[in-house]
Amino acid sequence: MDEVAAINVIERPKLKDPILIESLPGIGLVGKIAGDHMRDELKMVKFAELYSPFLPPQVTIQPDGTVRLPSMEFSYLKGKKDIVLLTGDFQGITPESQYRLSEKTLEFAKDIGVKKVYTLGGLETGSITSKPKVYGAATSKKLIEEHKGSGIVFKEGGAIFGASGLLLGIGMGQGVEAVCLMGETHGQIIDAKSAEAVLKVLAKVLDIEIGMAALSEKSKETERQMNQIRKMIAEQTRFEKSEEKFMSETPTYIR
Repeated sequence: MDEVAAINVIERPKLKDPILIESLPGIGLVGKIAGDHMRDELKMVKFAELYSPFLPPQVTIQPDGTVRLPSMEFSYLKGKKDIVLLTGDFQGITPESQYRLSEKTLEFAKDIGVKKVYTLGGLETGSITSKPKVYGAATSKKLIEEHKGSGIVFKEGGAIFGASGLLLGIGMGQGVEAVCLMGETHGQIIDAKSAEAVLKVLAKVLDIEIGMAALSEKSKETERQMNQIRKMIAEQTRFEKSEEKFMSETPTYIR
């Protein structure tokens, strides 16, 4: 392993102008949920693994009692558009590692012919919605024009943290086109509903079909969590109002 990462290539598929999709964990796990569902639903084939000292220093215990090092995985799907999907359980653990791993990812992606990237993530709003919007940002106005009518609301201002943003910023200087899709999310829950919204937009953009039944079930759990949060907020609001009323009606004495 070099100082950044080692990439174990299991096979080298022959891909034609593949598009890279990044779906590492972030806010609300929106990108991760979307990517994992896409990989499983489309039966994508793992062809490479990235290991790095910049990932958390631990091993994961698997259901059979064996362990594995944390890694990022590259899977592919051949079709009308060849797709490469980057998934994983972690991102880099320091700001420097985020840069270094993003650079390594782009280096490998370009080596297999990638010229366009989509990154998936969540946009924390702190509010609760039953119909999350999908916000976006791109590396050029041309890309924004190309994606008009796809259901993406392109943002004005703000920041994108982690791999979802750095792959755009670093890729810009390397001639790689990139678009980030961000599902609107509260930020404090694991948001399958937002992931579903992002995946529907991505499927439309890529002109592919992705079954949503399993993800819709997970979305119902998100909806239940949201309803619980709504109740908690309503109860807290009622408590604060009753407390304010009590204080306003209670005589006070000034000495």
